[in-house]
Amino acid sequence: REYIMKRIILALAAVIMLLSSCGSNKAVVNSSREINFMEARNYFHVGTEKRLTIKKILSRASLEKEFGEATFMGKGGEPTKIDFNKKFAIAFILPQTNRKTVLEPLSLTLKGKQLDLLYKLEQGKVQTYFTQPFFLIVVDKKYADYNIVESRSFD
Repeated sequence: REYIMKRIILALAAVIMLLSSCGSNKAVVNSSREINFMEARNYFHVGTEKRLTIKKILSRASLEKEFGEATFMGKGGEPTKIDFNKKFAIAFILPQTNRKTVLEPLSLTLKGKQLDLLYKLEQGKVQTYFTQPFFLIVVDKKYADYNIVESRSFD
């Protein structure tokens, strides 16, 4: 009888711990929310970053200093227009590499006083030339004062 009572108390304690951990996890999930963004197309980076760099671009002049327009003929050939009165850009730039590289933004999440930028990076075979992988995303200007942190997806 004492053995059964101990087992019931132990099981009850385990259930309470499980439920309380679920509740606190839910609070963390609710304190963050995804921010909409658009990926800017048809630009090339003109700098030579030596390490992973994240830059906020708050004006047309800053954009033109960091990036050139890569216009081409046909549908979708114009660079993405950015209205810096309403938007700003986040540039995510990697060092030059001679490996085939896929780099893409996955999500931007507001967590407290910072923006968490989740990205995917896949590196493949060595190529005979170098590229500087980057992406440029356009975000509502109301988030321009937030710090940006990066998280890599390993899926």
